[in-house]
Amino acid sequence: MIDPLEEILTFAERSYIRQESEQLIAECLERRDTGPFFRLLEDLVLAGSTSLSVLWEVLGVIRTFKAELGQQGIDVRADLMQAMSEFGVHFPELVAASPPEAFRQICSRELRKRVQDMADALELDDEALLEEICVEAGNKVAAIAGRLAILSQLENNVLDWIDGLAYEAMHRLPDDWGQPSTRTSH
Repeated sequence: MIDPLEEILTFAERSYIRQESEQLIAECLERRDTGPFFRLLEDLVLAGSTSLSVLWEVLGVIRTFKAELGQQGIDVRADLMQAMSEFGVHFPELVAASPPEAFRQICSRELRKRVQDMADALELDDEALLEEICVEAGNKVAAIAGRLAILSQLENNVLDWIDGLAYEAMHRLPDDWGQPSTRTSH
């Protein structure tokens, strides 16, 4: 039978871990310094396989951040497309591109050159404004891409340690005779 108090404590612990992880990851992204996160990860790994559930929570936080940043990138693309369409400039290939390819295109100098070529019919002020909009979108997407790269690095490290700790835990399970397993995988 499940103890309701134990269930509440487990939920509270997971909520606390999630909140602390969110704050730490946000700080790492803001400062562009992964050191504090890797110190936490080291502490969790040193705790052994008992920290597997915590690592899964941390992984969930990282993936939530990645999803939010991906959505921000999609929003930047949509805003850019909307702004360009208001000036009569259309790039259907940018709409159809996958997010990573669209981000690359938005950051590229080539996009701004093509916009300038298409915007020749615009007044000089409108052309300058459209150029500024493209540069701003490129800067936003570059910042998002940088944060996504950091998150991918964190995610890969957490996954590696989850795999390692799970492997360790599996090899500590008792065999049929009650002795710790000495199995090796080939």
